[in-house]
Amino acid sequence: MSVKLSYLLVGALAAAGVMTSAQANVVEVDGAHVSFVYNTDFWGLGTAVVNGDSITFTADPAFSLTRTVAAGGDPLSASHVASSPQALTVVAKSGYQVGFGVSTVYSGNFAVAPAVEGGNSIAVSGNGALTGGSYANGLFTSGGSVAAYGGGISFYNGTSGVINQTDTLQTKGAFEAVQASVRLNSSLSLGTAGTSSVALTSYQYGFTATPLAAAPVPEPATYGMLLGGLGLMGMVARRRKNAPK
Repeated sequence: MSVKLSYLLVGALAAAGVMTSAQANVVEVDGAHVSFVYNTDFWGLGTAVVNGDSITFTADPAFSLTRTVAAGGDPLSASHVASSPQALTVVAKSGYQVGFGVSTVYSGNFAVAPAVEGGNSIAVSGNGALTGGSYANGLFTSGGSVAAYGGGISFYNGTSGVINQTDTLQTKGAFEAVQASVRLNSSLSLGTAGTSSVALTSYQYGFTATPLAAAPVPEPATYGMLLGGLGLMGMVARRRKNAPK
């Protein structure tokens, strides 16, 4: 896996109605048929693992929450939210296009305090918008297609376990590049005495890449017909030239 670290000033400019954007502090890593350009200001350095055309990020430890309400104590809630308008840009390698769709998986664990009265809960979510366009010289140019992706999940009183939630935006069309914004959230609410915890530990993007359509190769019979036609045209031209005037 090759890695390229870049520094680009964040900017946006409108030219002929097309929006162009550059990311700040990005790392580029190779996938099977695409390259991933991710924003280290949001994801951090060394947090990405690539497998084929999928990339998984280790979540910030701040998404791990634990809170306790003592007997007779007041209800409380806590959350950690982070977002980026340019979290990830996916660029097709030569001969391919990136499908305009994505499968996301957010993983973690949780434990919700039991409750006889009132209510305790935790929630985890990951969502954003996918934009199709092109990418050159470190700049992503929107092609105008935008679609929402992602989702969320909640658990309630007395439950615990592992979070491994998949949400899929079906692929419709393809682009030279796609860019993803993202908003991640973990939260908990305690209405009764007890301890609850929730941890978002990783977030994964899975993309598909399709080969560009190749120009059709003529069949041998087609070449034969072409040569025959050229020969016939040559014969007609000679007859016209030799005909008596």
